[in-house]
Amino acid sequence: LCCPPGPPLGPKRPGRARSLLGTQRKRRKSATPDPKEKQTCDIRLRVRAEYCQHDSALHGNVFSNKQDPLERQFERFNQANTILKSRDLGSIICDIKFSELTYLDAFWRDYINGSLLEALKGVFITDSLKQAVGHEAIKLLVNVDEEDYELGRQKLLRNLMLHTAP
Repeated sequence: LCCPPGPPLGPKRPGRARSLLGTQRKRRKSATPDPKEKQTCDIRLRVRAEYCQHDSALHGNVFSNKQDPLERQFERFNQANTILKSRDLGSIICDIKFSELTYLDAFWRDYINGSLLEALKGVFITDSLKQAVGHEAIKLLVNVDEEDYELGRQKLLRNLMLHTAP
């Protein structure tokens, strides 16, 4: 296994998902919360397994006999794209609901210091996945948007203030 050092960074959320999440946030903000009801926040956790190296799969498997340089380049690109897509190990998106600020902060701390990544390796890097990839090294990418955390923290902090005020 190979994993990046420091805080794990994964691919950004696709534009469509971001716009949908933005719409959901706008809807949540427009509804006036009942001050007696305990508020929660949702944090999106993205976990993705990837091969560390693709060179061995591409080397010797991408070629073209086309005479025209542009056609040759296009054909090689399409072959490489097909090979890389076939090596996609997939990803999992988890929406985690927090109702306590201390739990949210602990989750964020674990994400930043890398202990969340280490814990998730045991869950996602299974024996069946190891068997499927054979001798190739894989890495796990874990991503949580800081904006999600900050917005959730503000919401839970307001919630805490409402419930502790005399």
